[in-house]
Amino acid sequence: MTKKLWIVYGGVFVVLFLLFMNVALMRHYFKGQTEEWKDTVRVTVVDTVTYDKPVARDSLVVRYVRMMVPVVRDTLHSIYTDTIQVDMPITQKRYEDSTYTAWVSGYEPSLDSIRVYTRKDVVTINKIIKEPPNRFVVSFNVGYGLTQNGLQPYIGIGVGYKLFSFGKQK
Repeated sequence: MTKKLWIVYGGVFVVLFLLFMNVALMRHYFKGQTEEWKDTVRVTVVDTVTYDKPVARDSLVVRYVRMMVPVVRDTLHSIYTDTIQVDMPITQKRYEDSTYTAWVSGYEPSLDSIRVYTRKDVVTINKIIKEPPNRFVVSFNVGYGLTQNGLQPYIGIGVGYKLFSFGKQK
């Protein structure tokens, strides 16, 4: 082989070696640099629960109130009406369930119905990970190649490193 061919092969080897070292160093530098973010969606749901005629769990006499109550002597004809003082019990009733507690006070109190509005937050967290694109490619190549006969047209499959991309990025 001639001295000129050895210089060309040596130059190609040095260029390929430097390219390989550049790729190895850049691959080490970008290793583990995935882009990650979280997309959080918060929805508040209000549930309405209606309890018709709840049952009292507890009853307690709080105090007595002295009241004037009418007394009728004759049940058929209202001939004679009088009033009498009576101690009336004021009670406090507790209505309770796992979602509510209601206190009602008075003379013979009762709770007709109760509506409970429970709030529930539904949180959805989507973890989105975007990894850097792979730069090593296997592609169809057309161009000139260095052969034993010098530069000649080349068509074939080659392995390469992508420096930049054209078109739409994902």
